[in-house]
Amino acid sequence: MQTQEIKYPNKALDLARKTGDALADKTVKELFDSGFNPLSNNAYNELVFNHQPIPNEFPENLKQYLKEIKSYQIDEKLAEKGSEFYVEHASAIMLCLGMLSLPYCYAAAEGAKVLSFSKRIYEQPEKRLTETAEFVFDICSPEAFTPQGKGFISIAKVRLMHAAIRYHLLKSDKWSDELGTPVNQEDMAGTNLSFSLIAIRGLRKLGYSISAGQSQNYIRYWNMIGELLGVQEEWLPESNQDAFILEQKIKNRNFRNSKEGEMLAVNLQGYIKNQPLPFTFPTETMMAYLLGEDICQMIGLPYDNLEVDLISNIKNLNPIRNVFPTNHQKEFRKLKKQFGERNSQNVPFKFLTQLDT
Repeated sequence: MQTQEIKYPNKALDLARKTGDALADKTVKELFDSGFNPLSNNAYNELVFNHQPIPNEFPENLKQYLKEIKSYQIDEKLAEKGSEFYVEHASAIMLCLGMLSLPYCYAAAEGAKVLSFSKRIYEQPEKRLTETAEFVFDICSPEAFTPQGKGFISIAKVRLMHAAIRYHLLKSDKWSDELGTPVNQEDMAGTNLSFSLIAIRGLRKLGYSISAGQSQNYIRYWNMIGELLGVQEEWLPESNQDAFILEQKIKNRNFRNSKEGEMLAVNLQGYIKNQPLPFTFPTETMMAYLLGEDICQMIGLPYDNLEVDLISNIKNLNPIRNVFPTNHQKEFRKLKKQFGERNSQNVPFKFLTQLDT
């Protein structure tokens, strides 16, 4: 059996921290060099569905980039299993998104520093949560990679957005080479795991019985998404065990307290506290229960052992999952209405043209 050190050696992860996304980085550089600004281009902003033709007015490099993303061969059986799992647990997964996956990522100090360069993240946490929720819905819906879906286009735009962040930070005086490459392979791999392995962990804490097979299928589904997002194959673990090993390695290497992580977490928690939730427990208690004491300490969120123990005991007697809808298709249609029909004036996954000052 391979040891944790052999499976994902620090030397390889050190290189991953210095590595971005060659395809998207090349595309973004050429776009900026040519003066093309996707943010102010109506055709780019109106490109939402997979079936929409790539506009002729796009520069040739952008056309080729989109063609490459859209030509990806989807594993249809894997996609079917992944979307079925998502539909069955959609409400709980979306709850875990805001109360577990996102704040979990804020414990990665360098990753939180990257996010901190957008004032919108601090001043409008609802935008961060809503856009991320839209993205998850776009790529996990049953139609995600069909002509009627939005999966390919959403992924293409997020990938370019990440490349634009790298482009600006590396050209600015706000970033140090010692921090590695912004939105690097290690960070992207950790983020991918936060939406698969960590989401599974959250579902189990909410009382759901998730089998090893279901967990592995969902992780592999997100591996497919991760590959489309530019994550290299070596950082896409195929088994539950490998996913756990990689998550622990990334956590041990990168997770620590940072002022940026604290600000992000506190703002997100403040927003969620003002939203209607399907349980009566205080928001901070539920977040503490899902995140665990170590992560809470790293991102400056309160952790009360007595209150968390109370939720744990209730979970054992009467699964928290009972508060979620049992009519999965009806709840999914509700989410589809919420996330699938974007306001025509809303521009998701904005292309970054400059750093916030």
